[in-house]
Order: sequence, then C-alpha cells, then structure tokens
Amino acid sequence: MFKDIFGDSPQTKILDFLADHPDYDYSISEIAKQAQVSRPTVYKVKDILLKKKLIIQTREQGNSPLYKLNLDNKLVQVILKFDFEIAKRIADVESQESVKKYTHTLEKTTYKTRNKNVVITN
Repeated sequence: MFKDIFGDSPQTKILDFLADHPDYDYSISEIAKQAQVSRPTVYKVKDILLKKKLIIQTREQGNSPLYKLNLDNKLVQVILKFDFEIAKRIADVESQESVKKYTHTLEKTTYKTRNKNVVITN
C-alpha cells in the first residue's frame, strides 16, 4: 500500500512488505525477493531502518539474521494503523464499485427481460 502513495523507493518497498507481514521475520534474501529490491540495497536500507529502530533483528537461521518490524516502536505502530486504514478504505471503494457494477448489470438484465416478455422468478 505504501508504495502506491509514497513512491517506489527501496525503503518504502521494504517497509511496505514488512507492514503486510508484521508478525513474521525474514532474511535479507527473502526481503529482497518479496520487496523486489536488490540484496545490496536491502543491506544498505537495513542499516538505516535498524538505526531508526523501525526494524529489529529477531534471531538467526543458519548464518542468516532475520528481521521484522519493531512493533514496540511508536512510528511503526502508526505506520501499521495507517496501512490498515488505507487497505480498509480501498476495500470499501472496491466493494462500492462492485455493487454499482452488479446493480447496473441487474438493471440491464431486467430491461432486456421486460422487453422480451420474459419473467424470472426465484
């Protein structure tokens, strides 16, 4: 959601991915793959996000450290709430558009059936 609003920067892409999965931790390779950012770029951005305490290292899997959003950080909490509100509003708009399309289709069907003397009953 963030990248649709805040642009396509690597930091935005990484935060967007992690915000979609706040309860899970990921390796640098997995973050790079899912956020569609190169691994060297993820390493650079990771250092910035760690310094700002937006992400934390949770554990190691093999020799690979895993990272996730720092859910104790107030800014991260605001980001997650914002992400949720955006998703909710988009879903509301899409739902309204679906209802409009369905109503329009139903009106066209009703018009066609009336003009052909066809009666549809449930």
